[in-house]
Amino acid sequence: MSKIKKMVLGIALAMCVFGGSVGTCYAASSSIEVDITATRAYGKFVYMEAGHQIKVTVFYIEKDSFGLTRDGDVSDTQFGNVTTAVVSKSNSNGCQYVSGYAVGYVDGSEMAVAGRAYA
Repeated sequence: MSKIKKMVLGIALAMCVFGGSVGTCYAASSSIEVDITATRAYGKFVYMEAGHQIKVTVFYIEKDSFGLTRDGDVSDTQFGNVTTAVVSKSNSNGCQYVSGYAVGYVDGSEMAVAGRAYA
C-alpha cells in the first residue's frame, strides 16, 4: 500500500471512531430542571438512553404558619424504556415551600443536579 492510501485509510478510520464516540455521548446526555413555588415543588429529569432505572428527587424546605421550617423530599422512579422521570408535590395545609433543588439518578448513581430554586 502506498503512503497516500495508508494516510487516507487512517483519516477515514479516525473519522469513524470520532463519529461513533460523538453518537454515544449524545445518547447518554441528560437534562434536569426544578421549579419551586409557594404551593408546588416540581422536578424533571431526562436521560436520553432507554433501558435504565431513572430517578428524580426534589429536596425542599417548607415553612408552616408558625414560621417553623422543615425539610423533606419527593421522588419518582421509572424503569425500562422510559427516559423521563417527573415529580410534583403540592404543599401541605398551612405550609409554603421556601426553596428546593433536584437530583437526577441513573441506575442508582447521581448524574445531574439542578441548582437551588426559591419560591
